[in-house]
Amino acid sequence: MTRQQVSEKKGKTMAENLIIVVMLGLLMASFIYYFFKQEAHFTKVGFDAVANSFSARVTGIHAQWFMDNQPLWVIIKETTHVNGDSDNIRVKVNSAGWVDIPAADYLNVENGCQLIWQQVLATPMVYMKQPISAVLVNIRANTARQQEIRLCQYSLPSGEYFEYQPSNGKVSKIKEHKQ
Repeated sequence: MTRQQVSEKKGKTMAENLIIVVMLGLLMASFIYYFFKQEAHFTKVGFDAVANSFSARVTGIHAQWFMDNQPLWVIIKETTHVNGDSDNIRVKVNSAGWVDIPAADYLNVENGCQLIWQQVLATPMVYMKQPISAVLVNIRANTARQQEIRLCQYSLPSGEYFEYQPSNGKVSKIKEHKQ
């Protein structure tokens, strides 16, 4: 092979490599663009799964309360170890059988809604490396009895949240704070 042929072959190979690198860069850039464009949707769908899990656990605890003849505490067996060992978790319920803590404890503890979260899910209050905040909301109903409704609001910094009402066990769908 002559020097001219070797030089032409190297030039062709450099051009081909440059085209491949540019194509890979464009593919990566478009993937990153669409990922970040859909990130809010991924967060909402995933947090919706957390809310559904919370709701299912609350319903399961309520069903266990009925099966155990309506005690003050429901004992749940959790298989948490790889070797199959189980832990017993005591969950405090109200007189209607829904996960709750006594009303006086909402004032005495730092955040009663965090305690409810821990009793129901037994997981850290973090989703996709974002903290989940728990806020107790008291609503005075304008009825003849001036009834006060307590609910726990679990929210992400991005604005999505769901509510749990301990008096009746209702878990809301995912909502968004209006900005």
